[in-house]
Amino acid sequence: MPYFLSKLKFAYVSNPECKKPPVNSPYSFFSNIFNRALQRGFNLSNKRYYSINSTPVVNSNKGQLGPYLAGLIEGDGHIYVSSVGNLSTKKIWPSYIEIAFDIKDLQLFIQIKENLKGGYLNIRPNGQSGRLTIKKRDILINLVKLINGHFRTPKIEALHRLIKDLNKNSSEIPLLGLDPIPLVESAWLSGFLEADGYFYLNWKLNKNDLPIGITYYLYISQKQNYERKVDSSVNESHFSHMENIAKLLSSRVISIERKRTTGIEKLYVVRTDKKDSKVIILEYLNKFPLFGYKSFAHKNLQKIQDLILSREHKELDGKIKLEKYTENMKKDVRDIEFTHLDKFYQN
Repeated sequence: MPYFLSKLKFAYVSNPECKKPPVNSPYSFFSNIFNRALQRGFNLSNKRYYSINSTPVVNSNKGQLGPYLAGLIEGDGHIYVSSVGNLSTKKIWPSYIEIAFDIKDLQLFIQIKENLKGGYLNIRPNGQSGRLTIKKRDILINLVKLINGHFRTPKIEALHRLIKDLNKNSSEIPLLGLDPIPLVESAWLSGFLEADGYFYLNWKLNKNDLPIGITYYLYISQKQNYERKVDSSVNESHFSHMENIAKLLSSRVISIERKRTTGIEKLYVVRTDKKDSKVIILEYLNKFPLFGYKSFAHKNLQKIQDLILSREHKELDGKIKLEKYTENMKKDVRDIEFTHLDKFYQN
């Protein structure tokens, strides 16, 4: 059975005499995250709560929660529009939005759940990933209003179907088009990178035991087409928004093919290979930061880039710093408290 965060209230949280689970067990990890959430002023039963000493810090980028969540949902989200589940019983399955996440981002999704004042966190049996499901009507409508007008990909087709479904029951949500605001002025890309962005770093030592061949970049990939299994007429290319990302980063879109057990998968890829591209993406993320586990990679890559630009990496002290930052990027962030979430966007 999966682990359900909304029910993850271990006996020893309220009863110190109760035996704790093994340190390396999934229950131990989830309970640690649960306790951190309570310490930071969260009540996972969805009731707003702050401790006496809690002083939430609001990110200065006001109004960016919607664009950020839009990017996150367009990357790793699924929009399900209500339908008849069983023709004999005429049972209606309600609409919902679901976002998949790596378990290393659990703290971020607890924060998102808190900001939305609802949702259901479900951890998969393998303990490696989870899903946040927004199904309750008032919370779903609030989320739709937040992201409406901030979509940039063909997935807007699903959002519009959801809005039309919600509007059948007295809601009056407009069908807004793709966001015309330049990417550089929006947190959309940072949300999208939480889902579909990856940081790469590699280097080696020369005969003098100093670093050479330092290679680092951001890698963004997307399937080439947006499709609906239940409607073959929906088949749109992802090239346009990937090209917009490439232009922002002074890069280009590459078309690749990857072998899968189910066949050949066609992807569009953008990489920050050039020096200018690296500077642009790191500066962008300083303005519109990542909040998940990839934020630690960004912070350490920023330090590595500073070493390279100052040529400090060619000296012994610089090499020691490079090794430290590289090691930091390999750390298991599940045991690190995400204190930067104090600056997460507010609703």
